[in-house]
Amino acid sequence: MDLARCLAERGRYTVAPNPLVGAVIGRDGSVLSEGWHSRAGEDHAEIVALDRAGGSVRGATLYVTLEPCNHYGRTPPCVEAILRTGISRVVIGHLDPDPRMQGRSVGILREAGVEVDVIDDPAFERQNEQFLHHMRTGRPFVHLKLATTLDGRIAASGGDSRWVTGEDARLRAHELRAEAGAVLVGANTVRTDDPMLTPRNLPVRSPRITRVILDPRLTTSPESKLARSAGEAPVVVFASESTLDGREIELERFGVEVVATPPSEEGLDLLHVLDELGGRGIKGLLVEGGGETATRFVRKGLADKLTLFYAPKLLGSEGVPMIGALRATKVAESLQFSVSEVGKVGNDVAVTLYPSGEEERVHRAC
Repeated sequence: MDLARCLAERGRYTVAPNPLVGAVIGRDGSVLSEGWHSRAGEDHAEIVALDRAGGSVRGATLYVTLEPCNHYGRTPPCVEAILRTGISRVVIGHLDPDPRMQGRSVGILREAGVEVDVIDDPAFERQNEQFLHHMRTGRPFVHLKLATTLDGRIAASGGDSRWVTGEDARLRAHELRAEAGAVLVGANTVRTDDPMLTPRNLPVRSPRITRVILDPRLTTSPESKLARSAGEAPVVVFASESTLDGREIELERFGVEVVATPPSEEGLDLLHVLDELGGRGIKGLLVEGGGETATRFVRKGLADKLTLFYAPKLLGSEGVPMIGALRATKVAESLQFSVSEVGKVGNDVAVTLYPSGEEERVHRAC
């Protein structure tokens, strides 16, 4: 099962919005074949493993990280293929998170005489945290990423932020974009940096991701790189309802989608934004905005995961803080997190955190 889990990781940068799935077929202690799901619309891990077996797998065991599907989507049901091959036993990492489908494949297999074991290992849940979160809440899993100095500054006093961290950390940020399948920034980041927000320099063909802008006053320029590249990868701009006075038409000519959004005390209603994105099938969202955007997500408890890249630099109190006012007057009122992973990335250090109080996150490296 650990081999199947590590095989699933090979789809890490290409599989969104689908889940990561790996499969192994074995008999008498030997591995007959391996498979993993690499991209939405392509064969599922079980089918890949069955096709690669190269001979009869009757009486063999299929180890798969996620409950096999039993319905027609972009690909045929995996359960039917499993039954046709004579597989006698199936070991599953965790059940389908969709309450309408959960356990149905297990029941079909057992009724057909196949032995089924569900090991329910938390490591498999963690691997597909954004897929499961979307199934349970209808909203994308929000992963907040910040590049900061040791003293918590994301830019110098003059606004210069290129580059706080090194090349390795920046490459890792591109990988996080691909993992999530969607990336969000605030309008100020678009005006200041004019970014593309696409994943680049990956070891695989870069996926097509959705770029999202929080822009209450609809200041995004039609001349921006994001607007000009909307035909290549989707761009969604969330703007206050009151600003849609015709300015959106020019953006829409380039393929940018402008969404009227209810206001909140601090700008736009973030829950509405997440509901809208979740309804479009976006299961993961990497928030890369500046300190103001990051603060809003953290303050409202909407950041499901944080990755902080610390550069061995100091900018001092004049620098731009990575998090703004949280209105905590006592240490006891601070927002608390649990550290999941710490690792060196080039000359920088990456720290992965989850909100404190959530169930322990299990990580086993491949």
